[in-house]
Amino acid sequence: MSKIFLSHTKTDKPFVRKLAADLRNNSHTVWIDEAEINIGDSLIGKIREGLDAVDFVAVVFSKASINSEWVKREIEIASNREIEEKKVVVLPIIIENVELPGFLKGKFYGDFSNEKDYNEKLQLLLRSLGDSRPIPKTDEKNLKQIKEELANANKIIKQHQEKLDKVLTYSLSTKSDKLKEKILFENKTNPEFAPINNVYAFEVMDIPITIGYLFHVLAKSQMRGGHQLEILLTMESKWKEVDRMLEAYSDMIEAQ
Repeated sequence: MSKIFLSHTKTDKPFVRKLAADLRNNSHTVWIDEAEINIGDSLIGKIREGLDAVDFVAVVFSKASINSEWVKREIEIASNREIEEKKVVVLPIIIENVELPGFLKGKFYGDFSNEKDYNEKLQLLLRSLGDSRPIPKTDEKNLKQIKEELANANKIIKQHQEKLDKVLTYSLSTKSDKLKEKILFENKTNPEFAPINNVYAFEVMDIPITIGYLFHVLAKSQMRGGHQLEILLTMESKWKEVDRMLEAYSDMIEAQ
């Protein structure tokens, strides 16, 4: 089985989604931006990560993509890999009557421009990828059972999530506006801290103490031999809160 990056423009999404589904149905892993990139991710960073992680880069050429700067950049990165690794990486795929860039003209390409020839060209592409194994289709009875099990599982997950949301909402409601603001800010920048902050974050002399800030203080304390927050924690008798926060975080890490 191979990992394939599908380089394309949004204009060609219908074809790309169909091709991605067929490749996955033959046991291959497909990297496609709409599935791999989340809101807030660095586009350049994520795409570069995808290009470096795959075995092949299948470039979908159309009238829209032939002049796309994004596609050109992806081809450049993939071509450099091909030269450095001395193996085939770039797989040209044509879906409209366009002329390939000069440095790709010597390559054999998959001509998907005629929809009637789709299955034939797909088989040629699968042969190039190697080790393609069609995934057996589930019969209707088993498919119905799987769907029912998934529906029940999602129902249970939703119930637990609703309970968790109520607990977290209550926990936050007991905290000051300043502490809530600090918690929400840190949860946004460090989502992994959210389960701890929502429940265990506290204040010392009007100073919000989140798990991230506590780690910062402990690091500074080790470097400098002490930190002023340690004095405040002692004065306010808040070391038990620190211990609970660290213990909860430790339990969360061990459970992963």
